[in-house]
Formats: sequence, C-alpha cells, structure tokens
Amino acid sequence: MYNARAMRCVILGVVVLALAVPLPAAANHIPVETLLQRMFTDPAPTPYDATADFDGDVVITWRAGRITARAAGSYREWRLTFGAPRRRQVTITRLDLPFVLRPFEGNLKSLIEQRIEREEGALSLLDDYDVFIAEELPNGRYVLGAVRKDIVTDVMQRYGRASDLKDVNVRRAIAKWLYLPRQRELVTRPGGPYIVTAVVDEQGTYYGLQLIYDWGPVGTELDWANVGGRLIWREVKMDAAMDVRGIGRVEGKMSLRFSNHCFNGSCRR
Repeated sequence: MYNARAMRCVILGVVVLALAVPLPAAANHIPVETLLQRMFTDPAPTPYDATADFDGDVVITWRAGRITARAAGSYREWRLTFGAPRRRQVTITRLDLPFVLRPFEGNLKSLIEQRIEREEGALSLLDDYDVFIAEELPNGRYVLGAVRKDIVTDVMQRYGRASDLKDVNVRRAIAKWLYLPRQRELVTRPGGPYIVTAVVDEQGTYYGLQLIYDWGPVGTELDWANVGGRLIWREVKMDAAMDVRGIGRVEGKMSLRFSNHCFNGSCRR
C-alpha cells in the first residue's frame, strides 16, 4: 500500500514527465518569458504627464453592513525623466457616505487612493512566483498562472527531487499542477498571496489581475484608452481591504470610470 507521501511522489513524477517538456512552438507562439519581459518593459519610457477625471461607485462592506458610496476625483500619471519609474496620484474630491461612516471618511479615502496608486506594484510580485501560460485566449490575450516560488520549492523538496529545483521547466510544470483548484490544500499559506492570475496581451498590457490570499481573493479589471499614443485607464474595477480603527475590517469593491483625459497639456473631451 502506498502512503500519502509516496503517492505524492508518484504524482509529481507523472506531472514532470507530462508537462515539463517544452511545448511545440505552435502551442504557445509567445513564450512566457517574452510576455513577462514585455509586461515590465515600457517600449516608450519617455517623460510625460497625463491627467483624467473619474467617478464611480464603491461598495463598502464592514461589520455593521454594506453600503454603496459615490466617489469622484482626479487622477494623474507621469514620468519625470527618461526611463524613470511611472508615478500615479489620486485625489478624491467627493465621497458620499452614510452618517455612521463619515467620521472615517479620511480612512476610506486613503483606502481608495492607495489601492489605485499602488496597483503597479502588484505586478512586481511576479518576480517571486513560478509563472506559466495557463490559457491562450482570443484576440492575442493570455492567462498567466503563477504559484509562489517558496511554495513550489517546499512541495518539490517534500515530494520531488532536489536536482529538479533549478530546472525552470520542471518548476513551471509543478506550479501548473499546484495551480489546479484540487491542489489548494498544498498551496494555501498565510501572509502574501499564494496564487496569482494575470490576463495580458501580446504587447504585455495587462487587463486583469487576481491575488489569492488565505483569507480570499483581491482582483483588478482594466480597460484602456489610447491618449497621445499612450495607454491610460478608461475604466477600472478593483477590490480593496484594510483595517480601520474603530470599525474593524473594511472591504471595498470599486468601479470607476475615467474621462477628460489630458496628455502633455493636450486634452480629449
């Protein structure tokens, strides 16, 4: 009789044999390495300054219930010098809240502002993950799946071979197997997200990002406008969460629309 550990070893062996061999070029005509490089390389790293107005709804959930607030404000995105990091700034000018939440208006504004301004940083998490192409979608889009590297390493050390730890193809094969819903007991960990899913196109533009924590998922969906030859947000849907002193954990689901885009002083109304 095989014990559980032996069965895991057998399964991992089968997974490696089935998935670790590189796929024919026709199966995924853009390698995952290329997609990742394009996601993190700006083809036009020149200085610019873009602004927009936004408005939308924020569904706020806390221990006492759920309300829908109306939010509006201004958005700025810029790069100061050639090759410098891109910056984002959000200023909320209106946030309609029920009376019970008005004392915490500043906290809730920070929740929304910080979530938008730090969205770019969520992508940088992928450096700490074994990433693979989970699915090829129509219109040149791809679903990238990713499992945190320390989790992949832990599973391989427990059930696999130490000699495979530095083999990129083997690691991706194991990550792809661990990414399946039926393996969640092996990958669920406290702390940072243990699984990441991103939807990107051939140019590396991302349209969706989901981070799965042991307490639940946090997601982003993006639609882009081409303004002055640069892609700027047109619509964004985001999940957010933070602990607010006095009311506990607050979660928000934002649906914001951006308009009146201006690029280097030229506006599109």
